[in-house]
Amino acid sequence: MKKLFKYIIISCFCLISINTFSQKKWTLEKCIEYAKEHNVDVIKQKIRTNIINSDIKIAKGSYLPDASFNGSQNFSLGNSFNVSTGVGQLESSSNSFSLSSSLNVFNGFSNKYKLQKSYLSKEKLEADINQIQFDLTLNITNKYLQVLFNKEILKIAKEQVAISQKNFNRLERLYKNALTGKRELLEIESTLASDKKEKAVAENNLANSLITLQELLDVKQIENFDIEEIPIENLNLRSNQISENIIENNPQIIASKIDLELKNKDIQLSKVNFYPRVNLNYSYSSNYFHILGQDDVVFNQQTNQNVPNGFFTQLDNNRTHYIGISATIPIFNRFLTKENYKKSKEELKISEAELSDNKQKLRNKITIATNDVIASKVSLDASKIAFKTQKQAFEIIQTQYSKGNIGNYEFLESKSKLVRNTSEYIKAKYDTYFKTKILKFYFKR
Repeated sequence: MKKLFKYIIISCFCLISINTFSQKKWTLEKCIEYAKEHNVDVIKQKIRTNIINSDIKIAKGSYLPDASFNGSQNFSLGNSFNVSTGVGQLESSSNSFSLSSSLNVFNGFSNKYKLQKSYLSKEKLEADINQIQFDLTLNITNKYLQVLFNKEILKIAKEQVAISQKNFNRLERLYKNALTGKRELLEIESTLASDKKEKAVAENNLANSLITLQELLDVKQIENFDIEEIPIENLNLRSNQISENIIENNPQIIASKIDLELKNKDIQLSKVNFYPRVNLNYSYSSNYFHILGQDDVVFNQQTNQNVPNGFFTQLDNNRTHYIGISATIPIFNRFLTKENYKKSKEELKISEAELSDNKQKLRNKITIATNDVIASKVSLDASKIAFKTQKQAFEIIQTQYSKGNIGNYEFLESKSKLVRNTSEYIKAKYDTYFKTKILKFYFKR
């Protein structure tokens, strides 16, 4: 009995522990780190890395000789007469085998440039992954703050429902005792219904924002997904100087610079077609011939006897080795090589212009982000004052309203202003935090 009781206690403890773990809230940092490994765009780029690794292996293999083996089995059926020799042809079978190999000696350094291009493509892909993760960090931060914003809006909506419900109950009692008119009761009842609707909308917005955030993290469903609060107050706003190092180390600029190098490799690869190509070739071959229905023998004129001439004997006697070197010299290919070379050089100019444009756009983006932070801080301070003063004003009006000193219109108008000012303050708070985060992300690199 004691063992059973002990088992029940341990089982209950484990269930509580599991449930607690599954309901553990996600921090912003955890969301970002998790998405960098499980987001579908990151996963796709990492799969492309495996493809690039295969391209590198193929480029390395171009330095090695190739090898191929060929074998055939042939039958000649039905008797025939050879007119040129005057000899009847008997039914026969034959085999032929060959092993060949070729090695590129010179192809205008094409193998070298292709290998270098493969390594550059891998670097470009890694830069693209960093850019995806950078954008992903901003998106997750934005969606994370949207969830927190919706949580606060829902909290306000619940508070408004509670206030309206309390006042409706009070007016309903007064109406039953003929101490207030029906119009006042209907007005507050309408407000209560409207507040309940806003609460339902806020609950739906919160649920949808959690789904949207989760989509950025992983394609799979995360059970009991919820996030932790972030202390938004006391934002640390610093003015940073845009340095060339910040620009050059940005993943988008790194990707653009690598793209420029790739275009240079395309120019070099186009140029190799002007050069001759030299290949070293080798082949080994042998064959076997057999007349159907007869033994494999051959007449030896020295001994005047038939000697065995079987499969392996013929293969040994019919061995042939071939070694050769071949060269292909381009003379004229209808301007194809020349024009492709010119096109590659023009593509390089386009990439140079794009790199310069991307750098300037990034500088402008950081400058705009800096200005946005300054403006949002001013807006936040103003919204905070408006919220606090309106909250104090509403508390005074609510006290007077509960005593019957003011009417519905003044109470509801003050209540509406408080909701609006509170929403604006919350929005300004999270907007400032997000814009500050963006700026930090840019200067972190």
